[in-house]
Amino acid sequence: MDQIKDFILATFSIEQALSPIYLACFGMIGALVYLIRRETGGLIAFLLPRAIWTHKSVRADLGLYLFNRVLGVLGVFARFAAVPAVAAWVASLVPRTALDSAALSPLALALIVFVLTDFTNYWTHRLHHDTKALWPLHAVHHSASVLTPLTAYRQHPLSGMVSIALTTVIFGVIFGLMVGTFTPDLSIAEIVGANAFVVLTNMTVTNFLHSHIWISFGPKLEHVLISPAMHQVHHSIEPRHFNRNYGQALAIWDWMFGTLYVIREKEVVTFGLDDEADAPLMTHRLGPLLIDPVRRILGPSR
Repeated sequence: MDQIKDFILATFSIEQALSPIYLACFGMIGALVYLIRRETGGLIAFLLPRAIWTHKSVRADLGLYLFNRVLGVLGVFARFAAVPAVAAWVASLVPRTALDSAALSPLALALIVFVLTDFTNYWTHRLHHDTKALWPLHAVHHSASVLTPLTAYRQHPLSGMVSIALTTVIFGVIFGLMVGTFTPDLSIAEIVGANAFVVLTNMTVTNFLHSHIWISFGPKLEHVLISPAMHQVHHSIEPRHFNRNYGQALAIWDWMFGTLYVIREKEVVTFGLDDEADAPLMTHRLGPLLIDPVRRILGPSR
């Protein structure tokens, strides 16, 4: 019973994009878009198109989501998650000299955590694209033929473990240096506490990144923030869209490191993978989605 309780709490916690709070915000903002654009065909059909939600790609999303949630409840991913411990350890090593009187307000600390997390997510995401050994795992995510909020959880479990490990190293060390310099007495509980900026992002944008609803912020703002349209383009099979818009919330990293693709007009985007090597993933069956990436990493059978 405790494991079932943990499963439910983990699934609907405020740290999850599928929290009822965030899904309700998705519905309300989607309804507003529907009204502003004067869409036709009914609100429910606009928010939950039958052709999308009955697609076999969505069933694969759900299968991987449940599979990974079970692994999470069993503690598999927790073995790779040590950000608080690493941050606290690094913070304890930082000498206090010229900045003895310096301190960060909770809001400033939350902003720093948000920015550093997004920076870490950018490089973790980019490494999955640029590293030959990691791409087969990340290809599972890009094999989605349609996008829904569930698609964010369309992840190979090994990819999740790698992401957590990379986050532990990159974010844990950088954040530990920041905490040790400015707020050395911060507890581990405070290090992993809910972040107001993350909550705000989840309430407004996150669930639209993987959706059928095209929302662009305009060229200027999209040099700073990732819009839903920008991430939808990231999932495109068009070569001009390849390896662009890695950011999760902030576009400044893509702008700084030359991977930014700014939306100039509404584009018709086809999602998925069209390489022959990715054909098993495009079946949207759980078996190939879990097994084929491992087979590709290990190399052709002899």
